[in-house]
Amino acid sequence: MRSLQRTLATVLAAFFCLVVSCAAYASTFKVAPGYDLFQTDPSTFFAGLGNLMGVPIGSYNFGGGIGVQNTGLTDTIIQRTTPATSGSPTAQLIMHSLQLETVAPVSFLGGPVGNYFVTLQPASATGGPLSTGTLTLSWDGTGLAGTFSSTLDVFFDIHFGALNGPVVYSSNLVLSQSGASWSDLPPAGAVLINGANQFLSGTPGDPTQDFWPGMIAETQPGGDEHVVTPGTPEPSTAVLLGLGVAAIAVKRRRSK
Repeated sequence: MRSLQRTLATVLAAFFCLVVSCAAYASTFKVAPGYDLFQTDPSTFFAGLGNLMGVPIGSYNFGGGIGVQNTGLTDTIIQRTTPATSGSPTAQLIMHSLQLETVAPVSFLGGPVGNYFVTLQPASATGGPLSTGTLTLSWDGTGLAGTFSSTLDVFFDIHFGALNGPVVYSSNLVLSQSGASWSDLPPAGAVLINGANQFLSGTPGDPTQDFWPGMIAETQPGGDEHVVTPGTPEPSTAVLLGLGVAAIAVKRRRSK
């Protein structure tokens, strides 16, 4: 009799643990590692340079099975190297690309009048510092949207005349923001690259672990500000991509 009671207690305990584990799993929201492709808004400002606009990268090698992909009008690429979950909401960031140009000719630090360009310091080539940061998410009740805060320590070079022109200034600045919104569905016209910024769950058509922010204004106390939106493709492909996003949204609504 006691043996039967012990067996029954063991079974009930295992069942209870299974129920608790399933409930915990069901309530765990996740954003997978991936890339954010941004397009700089010309309201971006840097002291001494004035307003800045983006210079499209054109293409980027995402490595692995993704390889080299067209990135449209993207000028800034940031990678989330770790996942973020409702239990551990902070992901690590690395900025891989940044290409900006002054909106108008200026004289920077008393130098010649002309267009100046901002790029990341070439960390991989010279052993210089990486531009890194963090992204901390919160989820709404659906687990498919919410808000986030982020911070990035950006190590940059300023060139005169061209992206590969002479370096006239090098430094770093810490940009941060809080309270920006995000969703698992991309805005209309965004550059979509499977495995890089779309369908990060590994299942085609499943966006539930994707991360798509709206407009972001990252600032630092000195007044410098980098304003970005998700990068868009060349105009000739934007309409087709928009139709694809609409189809995903309709499919998800029907599944609910």
